[in-house]
Amino acid sequence: MSAQHIVGGILAGFICFAFQKGLFFITNEFVGVIIAIVLVYLLGKHAENKYGREKIGLGSWFTNGILPYYCMWMVVWILLQNYIIL
Repeated sequence: MSAQHIVGGILAGFICFAFQKGLFFITNEFVGVIIAIVLVYLLGKHAENKYGREKIGLGSWFTNGILPYYCMWMVVWILLQNYIIL
């Protein structure tokens, strides 16, 4: 479950960076953040369907899902902001 959320966090970092810099013809950071939140919700629903609701409690979903997702999202976004000049 963590691996799926880590990959999703990396994808969310790229999406937020692209919206921030206007690579999708819209310069709006808020749209990137909303897409990232929807992405983590969809990943959570996918993990719930794959592993079962009984095995994944709120604490497990937070530590194995949201936390790695958020950390990778922020790391990728910050690295792209600091090292990519567009």
